[in-house]
Amino acid sequence: MTDRPNQSIAPAYQPPEPELRLVLRPDAPDPRLVAFVRLMARRAARDWFRSQQQEQRRRSGP
Repeated sequence: MTDRPNQSIAPAYQPPEPELRLVLRPDAPDPRLVAFVRLMARRAARDWFRSQQQEQRRRSGP
């Protein structure tokens, strides 16, 4: 055996640096988060409206 360290051990994986760097004011929310919340709110509103329409049809049905 030799006293040399094993050369076949790969170095620790380091993920690549993020490509998108946002420069934000300290008190400003992340615009991606704001857009996501708006999208989810629109989806929830559509689902709620659809359920209300179905409920109204059931009440006024034959």
